[in-house]
Amino acid sequence: MLRTVGHYGAWTVLLVSAIAIALPSLAYWIGTVTSPWPVLFGDGAAAHAGALVARGINPYGPERPGTFVAANYPPLAYLVAAAGEGLGPFVGLRVASLLATLATAGLVALLARSRPLAAAALAVAYLATFPVRSWAAEHRPDDLAVLCAAVMAVVAGPSWRRAIAAGVFGALAIAAKQSAVLPVAAILLYLVLRERETGRRVGIASATTIAVLAVAFGVAFGPANLVDHLIDRNALAFSMADAVALSAVAVISLGAFIVLGLTRGTGRMRAYVAGAVAVALLAGKDGASVNYHLDLAAASTLAIASAPTVLSARVPMLLTFQLLLVVGVATLGPLRPGTGTVGPPDPGAVAILDPAAHHLVEDSGVLVAAGIEPDVDELFIWSRLVELGRRVDDVTPRVERAEFATIVASVPLDQVDAYSIQRERWPPRLVAAVLRRYQLAVGVPGYYEYRPR
Repeated sequence: MLRTVGHYGAWTVLLVSAIAIALPSLAYWIGTVTSPWPVLFGDGAAAHAGALVARGINPYGPERPGTFVAANYPPLAYLVAAAGEGLGPFVGLRVASLLATLATAGLVALLARSRPLAAAALAVAYLATFPVRSWAAEHRPDDLAVLCAAVMAVVAGPSWRRAIAAGVFGALAIAAKQSAVLPVAAILLYLVLRERETGRRVGIASATTIAVLAVAFGVAFGPANLVDHLIDRNALAFSMADAVALSAVAVISLGAFIVLGLTRGTGRMRAYVAGAVAVALLAGKDGASVNYHLDLAAASTLAIASAPTVLSARVPMLLTFQLLLVVGVATLGPLRPGTGTVGPPDPGAVAILDPAAHHLVEDSGVLVAAGIEPDVDELFIWSRLVELGRRVDDVTPRVERAEFATIVASVPLDQVDAYSIQRERWPPRLVAAVLRRYQLAVGVPGYYEYRPR
């Protein structure tokens, strides 16, 4: 009797703790969805590509000289963004991401449904994990890809109906974000080796769906264009130091989830966790963040939920300790999930930008929100490609000719070397041209506007 009370008590502690941690993030996500402004660097690029699709323009097509459209996600991401364009530039993917996050939590509860209290606690615990709190409801396709891969892992079965569903969702995961190929491949490999009939049928369904999508996207956007944007523009420099640092963040924020998932989950779910670990190791790529840990959060939580035996009270207590540890580190240290104020760095400054002129803005989301077409919608990717010698710098000559009415940075450009992130977005040659041909007109924290001398 005491053991039973202790068991239920432990799961109740996890449920209450996870609710307390997840609720502020849920409030922030809802505020983000309804905000007309960018909240994360790169929102503008995703919104701009979605807007182009909504207007019937190919975002992967050739660009005019001196302009740049990143469009480095697969077409499914921009089709979803375009679907919400009528409600605002950042609505489509944010709504899809929030719904996908909640649906993944629901999938966790579904998998553990024979133990209702544990099912509820694990579902909310997923929402309370650091990667999910940091990234859910962002204007990105990450959460959508995670949901599709998770559905594939859960629904795959020997019947053709379940196999086709799993194959379609696996293909959709890859069509939402390229990195999803790793968990999808890991799940499929396990099925082929250990659940052969299921693996064979899921493999056929996946291959067929991928082929259909490839043909459809190729016809709509051009095969060569897709290779350029989805492969070449994502082949950025890889830093082992960054990979180790972000792997340490994954261990600190999800260590107990990962260990318990690998030791308590079914074989299929352990394979899913292994594929998610592979995604996390890719976080050494330029521009990577904790979004590379979303697969790991989903896979490990689902693996725990899939445990074939009743889980002991140690499991919820370890997970509670893990969540509270991250809250402590986030409060006292550098790990701070998004819970800030939604809005532009300087609404007044944005309001006076001339919509008929050309502007070079570090975060093009400010332009997109103001209804102004950005000439360069993702300065970071553009600068990385230029630095790697894979793209000719045709923007700096425009700066030299003072063709931009304004140039906006998040830090003062004469001090850019003091800011590691911004230094990656502003190549030295471009900075020199700006300082030579432009002068600072507006300077407030987060918004430094330069105008021609």
